[in-house]
Amino acid sequence: MMHYVQLYIEFIKIRILGIAEYRKAFILGVIAQFVSYFAEFFLIWVVVTRFQTINGWEAPEVLLLYGLNLCSYAIAGFFFFNPTVQLSAMIKDGTFDELLVKPLNSFWYLVCREFNSGYLSHFLLSLLVIAYSIHSLQIPLHLVNSMFLVVTLIGGSLIQGAALIITSVPAFWVVESGGLRDILFFQAKGFIRYPISIFATPIQVILTLILPYAFINFYPAQFFLDKHDFSIFNPVFQYLTPVIGIGLFCLAYLFWSVGINHYKSTGS
Repeated sequence: MMHYVQLYIEFIKIRILGIAEYRKAFILGVIAQFVSYFAEFFLIWVVVTRFQTINGWEAPEVLLLYGLNLCSYAIAGFFFFNPTVQLSAMIKDGTFDELLVKPLNSFWYLVCREFNSGYLSHFLLSLLVIAYSIHSLQIPLHLVNSMFLVVTLIGGSLIQGAALIITSVPAFWVVESGGLRDILFFQAKGFIRYPISIFATPIQVILTLILPYAFINFYPAQFFLDKHDFSIFNPVFQYLTPVIGIGLFCLAYLFWSVGINHYKSTGS
């Protein structure tokens, strides 16, 4: 594993040199992303404050959901967005074959090479939103809460990274899998911008047991807020984010391995 860490550091050095060469473009890109997601944050804030509460969740509480979701997405996107989004094009034009001749694991080599530094803007905004929510709700950041926050963000990042991987692997069979990712990741994950308890029971079941996005923010947020809005599910779910994250990521990696075994080069 250490040689992957060393490889990752080398790629970071190369990317920093590239950013230094085109730093204005990088800064403008970060600002544009920040403004875009801030507009989304502001829209949610307006909606919640207009109705004062959503199923018993006040504005700072809903914004905590937003912050946890965005922060874990930023971490996952930094590592996995480019490798998964570009996979289809790489298979189509035959450049994926290059990875297979390297004396390294193809998955980890791709993750090391294709990280996306643009997610810095998402990460900074999410930290601001989380800090605002914690301050507004007067949540004490003692050792237990701080450690649980870190564990939650890591678990949520693994869930989001796993979802990106799982929705991209079908490209090994159908080549173009972008539509699947849009539906099962970006559109489906839109539900967790708000407490999932506002939706019908079948949707809650899907977001908990089939597409477990609710573990990214809804369930762990109740630990910090001391809420008991679990609907038909057990309160123990608030502690399961890291377990779900590790399990789902292992499943995603196994699915990637299956895809690699069924990969047929284009020959180009």
